[in-house]
Amino acid sequence: MRVGLLASVGHMIDSFFPDIVTSWTAAGHEVFLAAGTPGEDDACTIIDGLTRRPGLGVLRARVGLRRWVAERRLDVVVTNSATSSAIVRISGVDAPIVYFCHGLHWNSGRQATERVWQMLEAGLLPRTAGVITINADDQAWFAPRFPRRRILQLSTGVGLDLAVYPASPVPQTDEVLRLLWIGEFNPRKRPDLALDIAVRLQSLGVPFALRMLGEGSLLEATRERIRELRIDSLVEAPGRGDAASELVRTHSLIHTSTWEGLPRVMLESVAVGRRAYAFDVKGVRDIPGAILSTDGDSTGMADRIAADWASGELLEPVRFDREKLNSSHSADRIRLFLEETIVGGRDISARGKLAKGQHRSMVEPDVLVEPDVQNGTT
Repeated sequence: MRVGLLASVGHMIDSFFPDIVTSWTAAGHEVFLAAGTPGEDDACTIIDGLTRRPGLGVLRARVGLRRWVAERRLDVVVTNSATSSAIVRISGVDAPIVYFCHGLHWNSGRQATERVWQMLEAGLLPRTAGVITINADDQAWFAPRFPRRRILQLSTGVGLDLAVYPASPVPQTDEVLRLLWIGEFNPRKRPDLALDIAVRLQSLGVPFALRMLGEGSLLEATRERIRELRIDSLVEAPGRGDAASELVRTHSLIHTSTWEGLPRVMLESVAVGRRAYAFDVKGVRDIPGAILSTDGDSTGMADRIAADWASGELLEPVRFDREKLNSSHSADRIRLFLEETIVGGRDISARGKLAKGQHRSMVEPDVLVEPDVQNGTT
């Protein structure tokens, strides 16, 4: 197969897909990368006008995507991130499109604004040849709207390079509870709730230190609030850091997002052997062993952390078969899905084209279902 891998920004490909690309190449397939911004691979095609947010460049991006698919003679396009996945599906490209859904853009799906996102996603399904999901809530949304044989669910997402995240014992001698928060400082990740947790732990008399790693639009505001709350001796937000080395030195991860596809940092925490405390929201509830609190209840989460620290429970490692997180499993399952379900059975010539009379932008009849945004909502 000649597989196109598309993302809105090159960083997405660099962060999630190197091991998968290596695996597919080793299996004899050719993989061609494209994004709106450069990645680490110099061979990545830059699609002019493609960004993380839709804008005036959409028309240029559509032209660029059609040219990329034609010049690379692609048999299939695998796309992730909301903007790129939407634009490529309305571009009329000459290849079947598989939507690797890293997280539908809503939590419960019951709010008015969330209904808008659902209508947009449902409207794109007739232009979709296959779907890959990574959490149970998204799987439940797609199931009544799309042929189930064309949906692949990956319970561990793209997986991890386990050599980068070796299991390590939980620190036993430190008298200070060491907590870690990792994410982009933006409204969806809610770093302010991590500070609320810190204030509550301080009021309970728990000796702790919290490190908040990442960058984003709310980083400076978070640093300012740390100073205003006078907890700068307990909480620091230094910017970016190395997750693997940080997790080794910590007792636990805390996660405060509004919703997720499947939070990679929580999988990394499981791989190292650290428990994670989080809110009961979409994507997060799929993480093995996650200790969940009611959404937004920072006091409840802090109280649970304090109780587990006092009892010694926090010093116990996570018990999970970390081999299940190996990225090789995800790479193999996606490859077989593409080979057997999406491209399999099609008449592909040596130049990577469909047999005469077939057009790849249209999927088989069983996929052309009427979208139903009233039923099956999670």
